[in-house]
Amino acid sequence: MTIVYVPFLLFIVGFVFYITNVVKHYRQDKLSELKLSKEKFFDFAVLVLRWYLAYYMLDYGLGKMTGDQFGHRSVEILNTPLKDVDKFNLAWHLFSLDKTFDIVIGIMQIIGAVLIIINRTVLVGALMLLPILGQIFLIDLAFTTNMFGPALPIRLSCMILSDLLILFYYKDRMILVWNNLTKGTTTKFKYKWWGFILLPLLGLLTDFGIALLTYPFKLLINLLTK
Repeated sequence: MTIVYVPFLLFIVGFVFYITNVVKHYRQDKLSELKLSKEKFFDFAVLVLRWYLAYYMLDYGLGKMTGDQFGHRSVEILNTPLKDVDKFNLAWHLFSLDKTFDIVIGIMQIIGAVLIIINRTVLVGALMLLPILGQIFLIDLAFTTNMFGPALPIRLSCMILSDLLILFYYKDRMILVWNNLTKGTTTKFKYKWWGFILLPLLGLLTDFGIALLTYPFKLLINLLTK
C-alpha cells in the first residue's frame, strides 16, 4: 500500500509547489505591471507639464514680440497725472516704452518653450525658463495684485512648481550635472595669502580700467543716438 500511495503523495506535493509557483509569478507580474503603469503615468504627467509651460511661454513670448502684452490704448489713462495712476497701469506703460526689453524677453520665452518640448533639450529649457518664470512672478506680485488680485501670482507659482517638478523627475541627471559643476573646481595654480588680500582692490581697478577703455565707445553711441 505504501508503494501505491508514495507516487500519489509526491504528485500532490509537486502539484502544490507548482500552483504556489504559478501564483507567485502571477503576483510578481501583476506588481511589475502596476509599477510600470505608475512609471508610465508619471512620465506622461511630466510630458503634460512640459507642454503646459510651452503653451504659456509661447503665448507670453509672442505677446511681447507683437506688443500686445504691455502698453495702454486708453487716452484717459495716458492723460492722467503719474501720481494718480495705479501701479499696474503705470508699470505696464513703462514696460511698453522700450521695445528692446519686450523683444529680448519674448525671444527667450519662445526659445525656452521650444527647448522644453524637445526630449534632448528638456533640461536646458526647464533651467532656462526657471529665472524667467521667477521674474514674471515678481512683476505680477508687485504690480498686478491691486488690479487682478492673487490670480496671476498663483498661476505663475503653478508654472514655477511645474518647472521644478520636471527638474525633479530627471533628478539623477541634475545631480550629475550639479556634481560636475561643484566638485573639484578650483584655481589651476596656488597663490600667496597676500594675493587674496589684494583681490578686492584689483577688482575695483579692473572695473575702472574697463570704464576707461569703453569711454570712447560710450561717446560714440551718445553722438549717434542724439
